[in-house]
Amino acid sequence: MPTEQGTHFWFMSLVLITSEGMSFYRRTGHLTVNPGATRFNAFEEILSAMKEGTPELRDAVVLSFDIQPNRL
Repeated sequence: MPTEQGTHFWFMSLVLITSEGMSFYRRTGHLTVNPGATRFNAFEEILSAMKEGTPELRDAVVLSFDIQPNRL
């Protein structure tokens, strides 16, 4: 049985610059957005959750972000 998925699929890539060099991160996922939510709302929600779940990304810079309806 397929796993329930959110209404939207998202992609985000980040870079973290340290004294040792650069580290690149890529994350993907899905979520169900609230009625009336904007792309900015989704971006902030996802970025906050990523940084909360991975504290070393606190100072990371977003290189790219996209969110699309999760259907073909």
